[in-house]
Amino acid sequence: MSELDPRSLVFVASLLGLMCSVILFMLRRSFPPTIGGLVHWSRGLFGMVIASTLFGLTGLVPVFFSVILGNAMLVAGIMSFYAGFRHFAGMAPQTRLLFVVLALLTSYVAWFTYVDNRYQARALLVTFTDTVLFFECMRLVYATSGKTLAGRFTCIVFATIGAISAVRAIMLLFHVDSAADLLEPTIAQKAYLAAMAFSVLAITLGAMMMANERLRSTLEFIASHDQLTGAFARSAFLELLTKELARARRTGRLPALLMFDLDNFKSINDRFGHVVGDHVIVDFAHRARELLRDPDSLGRYGGEEFIALLPETTLEEAKAVAERICGRIAAGTSTDLPPYTVSVGVGAVTAGSTDVDSLLSKADQALYRAKANGRNRVEVTELEPPTDMRLFS
Repeated sequence: MSELDPRSLVFVASLLGLMCSVILFMLRRSFPPTIGGLVHWSRGLFGMVIASTLFGLTGLVPVFFSVILGNAMLVAGIMSFYAGFRHFAGMAPQTRLLFVVLALLTSYVAWFTYVDNRYQARALLVTFTDTVLFFECMRLVYATSGKTLAGRFTCIVFATIGAISAVRAIMLLFHVDSAADLLEPTIAQKAYLAAMAFSVLAITLGAMMMANERLRSTLEFIASHDQLTGAFARSAFLELLTKELARARRTGRLPALLMFDLDNFKSINDRFGHVVGDHVIVDFAHRARELLRDPDSLGRYGGEEFIALLPETTLEEAKAVAERICGRIAAGTSTDLPPYTVSVGVGAVTAGSTDVDSLLSKADQALYRAKANGRNRVEVTELEPPTDMRLFS
């Protein structure tokens, strides 16, 4: 590191930041607008590019550019990262608060440049502010994406650079680093600048990994869920049911199945139009999910028909859930939608093994009886246990 002077490190960081900023700016066109943060991250990197360039021109341009504007752009760039992670998490970016903090910090730097020219004083506050922002980014990423590989990687990056910034702040506070300006070739200065150059690449890689993970999960959700209601699509639900039945064969804890049909739905479409009909379908899916338990899954079986999987549920428990949903739907809604009711068929297994088609058939038979017996009611069909009970012994 002794062969590298701080000015070279600053320009290396600037070039890396410019390259990463362009990459993120171009990638944002390839991602859906629901994945926020890419524009903020790109702007943050570009702000750090401007800051690095201005720092590298220290002694060649007026101090307003190399000190005041340079520090302001550095902090603004890191703030843009923080705002980007908030946007990525679906939160407000807190632009006004960040702007106020940036204005106060810039005034402080200007004071210790023009009135009382002390590099240590202004570097301490800027480094402390950067440290707080780095750790805030780490906390935010951990809280929203900490369970994913990309989230853990990004947390480590921000924890590392935050720790480096904290060490530098402590050194400045206790005058361990006696540098008179950013480009003075002390070991501490060069180590800090090298870490900043590396962090540009690491942060960009983490941001790209998080965006790609979000894109993959979004595409998986689109492929497996009904776009109107957000319930599982039919094929995805049947796959889920197959896995649950396989698990039930191993554990002996049996699932139940609820099949729903909105009563006289055609008349709702005929009287109020298909738009209102779609709103009724969405309303039912929303209210049914609220009434189901956490382990339960709701799928759209087709048109106005829905289906729910209740793992490890007895026939009596499944009937109680079905009656609760049927009763709440019949009680009406506080929205402007027309009143509607639902018929429910319950299929369950008391012992032994079963297959998907048998369970679906039994639930469908129960639903048919509910509609034949006057609608707005629950009917139950129970599967007969097989003669061979050894599978669950």
